[in-house]
Amino acid sequence: MISISNKQYWLIEQYNLNPGRTAFISKEKTVLYERLAVLAIKAADKFSKSGIKKNSRVAILTNRASDFFIAVNALWFLGAVPVPINPKLTNEEIEKQLSRIDAEFILAGPGSPKFSSTRVIKNISFSILDESSKIDENFDPALFTSIYSAEINLSDNALIMFTSGSTGEAKGVVHTFKSLLESVIATDSFSELSSNDRWLASLPFYHIGGFMILVRALITGSSVIFPDEQNYEGIKDTIGYFSPTHISLVPTMLQRMLNENQNFNKSLKIIYLGGGPSSESVSIKSAELGLPVVKVYGSTETCSMATALHPADLKTQPGSSGKVIGRNRIKIIDEEIYVSSASLFKEYFNDRIATEEKVKDGWFRTGDYGRIDSGEYLFVESRREDIIITGGENVSALEVEEAIKQFAGIKDAFVFPLQDTVWGQIVCAAIVADNFMEEELKTFLRSKLGAFKIPKKFFVVESIPKNEMGKINRAKLLSALKSD
Repeated sequence: MISISNKQYWLIEQYNLNPGRTAFISKEKTVLYERLAVLAIKAADKFSKSGIKKNSRVAILTNRASDFFIAVNALWFLGAVPVPINPKLTNEEIEKQLSRIDAEFILAGPGSPKFSSTRVIKNISFSILDESSKIDENFDPALFTSIYSAEINLSDNALIMFTSGSTGEAKGVVHTFKSLLESVIATDSFSELSSNDRWLASLPFYHIGGFMILVRALITGSSVIFPDEQNYEGIKDTIGYFSPTHISLVPTMLQRMLNENQNFNKSLKIIYLGGGPSSESVSIKSAELGLPVVKVYGSTETCSMATALHPADLKTQPGSSGKVIGRNRIKIIDEEIYVSSASLFKEYFNDRIATEEKVKDGWFRTGDYGRIDSGEYLFVESRREDIIITGGENVSALEVEEAIKQFAGIKDAFVFPLQDTVWGQIVCAAIVADNFMEEELKTFLRSKLGAFKIPKKFFVVESIPKNEMGKINRAKLLSALKSD
């Protein structure tokens, strides 16, 4: 249930409505909304003195969830725009992203490298978190409005989130406060959100699915649980320790939990399953176990989920991604999925051409292909052909191809996914080369790409089949690989 007025920044409203409620919790600490507001205001003051102001684009590079949560709210207080960055990327990849959105600052944790393409706030460790958890006796939240504006303008830019596109280059997806709010409203229409909910921060904040966990909590006045480690063991341990009501998982993680007979707590309301294709067997087994799995479909551009499949439909519609939720609409044109949504992104940052190519008359071309059956259930038949989703991470096949082709001796290359029971999909590469040495190529790629982008399998072929227009014949190539 959403009860705030949206006239002030969400954290300020929650401070006034629910100061004694838990904002976030970890094994290390519990922070109430009143304390979170104080920490964010102090951070805003610190950032302001460092030069951050309204409309500043500020990249955030940190693995500490609490730092990230405080930083986002502090930047919003200043009217600045947070830009979450994936720490798994190489320095070169991060440099490209900073340059693409013309970043003015980067908030980085201790030990982070320097980046020449932007003004850098070096090694911000948010030492204010180490202060006493007691609210300062002389602190008066009313003073906030005398320094910064507490009023929220829903049309203002609130977030730039990077996503990999079919061109091989990451684009900065711009969301406003309104699109973030509308996404939560849509989720609420399906999930009946409550201030008593406990959200497990089980996805990275540099993905829209992870970021929206924080936004849902802020808007509903509920709590976020931060795991010690953002990995499988850390998530599994946190589920048992804190008994969350809401969990978001990628298919590979849920599959592993099912294989290991994970015991989920009785207070669990929903397991949102998204971030990539999942097998029907996962849906069927979840239904048989009575797990509250909700399959969802969406993207960075739609601000997370646009459709959802009710747990009651898992057994009868295991291959479906459900029906539209909230004010979302979906249509199919030439087998491609189009989405119209109140939570649709504003634009690709500084890329009018790409924006106009993807959005026409309020309809977003997803690049995914599928169908809608007579019961209005959406079935996604194939994801973007140039995006590989491995372990919940998006990998641009074209980006990996270009890196491979830079290696001496490589005549041609084609990168593609193969289904995998552990990762969902794995990155593979067919290459044309003389005297191919796999380990030498992998060493070279490590200097160019994040580890999760490096192919797990290489296939050496005499040639890569192409048609007269130069387009690769995927079916012919994959058939030849299977016959070898």
